[in-house]
Amino acid sequence: MFNIGVTTRAFNGLTISDTAREMAAGGFRCTELCFVHSDLDGWKYNGIGPLDGITPARIKSVADEFRGRGIEVTSLGMFTDLRNPDEGARAAAIDYAKRYIEFAAEAGIPYIASECGFTPGSRGINADTYESDYLNLKETLRTICLEAEKAHVHLALEACVLDIIPSPRRLKNLIEELEHESHVRLGAMLDPANFLANSDEEGMFHYLRYDISYLHGKDRKINAAYGVNVGDGDIDWVKFMECYLRYADRKPFILEYCNRENCREIKNRAEAYYEDAFRAIINRIN
Repeated sequence: MFNIGVTTRAFNGLTISDTAREMAAGGFRCTELCFVHSDLDGWKYNGIGPLDGITPARIKSVADEFRGRGIEVTSLGMFTDLRNPDEGARAAAIDYAKRYIEFAAEAGIPYIASECGFTPGSRGINADTYESDYLNLKETLRTICLEAEKAHVHLALEACVLDIIPSPRRLKNLIEELEHESHVRLGAMLDPANFLANSDEEGMFHYLRYDISYLHGKDRKINAAYGVNVGDGDIDWVKFMECYLRYADRKPFILEYCNRENCREIKNRAEAYYEDAFRAIINRIN
């Protein structure tokens, strides 16, 4: 059965209770929890949001609210800047991640998730800072992964063609370097829209199939900077789902970019692609 979910960002501004109720009514099985709710806020994309008043016990009660409705909380979506050239900013990001680790450990949530991070207004790879950005990112990840593993939590990194880890191959290389150098296990949060411009659907799994913690479900036009809903871009979703079935079946596939008005429609699309892929595989076997 397709393990499909939706990020809580799709229900921005709702209470946790209302969000869990709507997800359950839509048949979602898992979620990525971000602090964007009227009774649990403080999330800041690519930055450090205020966590005042948020306690591990509060996050455990939130996770239990979802679980009580049959929805597993796969991760806490942190999504901060881990490669900032300023040493003080990186230290603050590490402290921020430690809070998320503490929340996840208390709540029994297996992952915290982040992107690499970028400088607002100049996102993308810069030849002048590429090597130092990579080293800064790797050192930050090393520290966070070590802290996370002590708490039996893992970090799942979402990479993107627009950032310092621009391809599945580079993400695999980073994972291997950290494992070899420090014996820490970095996971991949695979978002196919983020790699479409440099990798086909099979290529993503070729490099990352053993490292996937969970997946984001969104789409993108191949030459566009921003993502769109599943089915509105250039990803061959039946081909992608065939790879998912082979290499990552039952891993959480969590929709993003949809909202409370259209998330059920987008879920139906994704499930149809999954079923088409399943039938295609069975037909080839027969």
